[in-house]
Amino acid sequence: MDENNNGSTATTVRYGLTNNITRSFGANTTVGELLHDRGILSALSAPESVVAVANGRTLSSDEYVSNYGNITLEQQASSKA
Repeated sequence: MDENNNGSTATTVRYGLTNNITRSFGANTTVGELLHDRGILSALSAPESVVAVANGRTLSSDEYVSNYGNITLEQQASSKA
């Protein structure tokens, strides 16, 4: 992850084997905001029902994107009642 002089951090977001984008995020951008950004989801051809994963761990929506250099979006498992 690269920090810019305006406090934003470049993070690579991936979905699937070939779809990825690198974008600068502000220091206070949360994972929840990332998961609700239709522009990012659309650019990656990702559905809305994804979770963010980094270092083998599912991230909570209140964590900061700037803490991670790479985030992978994965299809959220559906639960059957």
